[in-house]
Amino acid sequence: MKISIDRIKKEKKVFLEYEDEQFKDKNLRESTKKPLFVSVVLSLIDNNDVRVKGRILGEFILVCDRCCDKFVQNKEVEIDEVFELEKKEISERMFYLDNRIRDVVLAQFPIKLLCAEDCKGICIGCGVNLNKSECKCKNF
Repeated sequence: MKISIDRIKKEKKVFLEYEDEQFKDKNLRESTKKPLFVSVVLSLIDNNDVRVKGRILGEFILVCDRCCDKFVQNKEVEIDEVFELEKKEISERMFYLDNRIRDVVLAQFPIKLLCAEDCKGICIGCGVNLNKSECKCKNF
């Protein structure tokens, strides 16, 4: 989503509520079935920075790093960040919100995603999901 910097400057605070589809139906480690709900207030600070404050809600389909099964996790991300305008944004007089929303959301996930703390993973010998059945190989 692009927002005019002049609009932010004129209105002092721009209230936005919209559905963000950048994670929807993607074949990524983090994706969603439905768009994210984004509710934010944008305000200009010192003509070169934009403050984004609000929240982002979504139901994420994640892939466990141990067993490779998909699992669902609801996320509510509070955002209160100040972003420096990039040269392109200054020259175009537009603030690009999508990449910043993506970065804030992704930063909320741990490096290692687990379906459960006690996930047993998969057997390195036969590849069976140890959460669902016992190992069938004799070597490990």
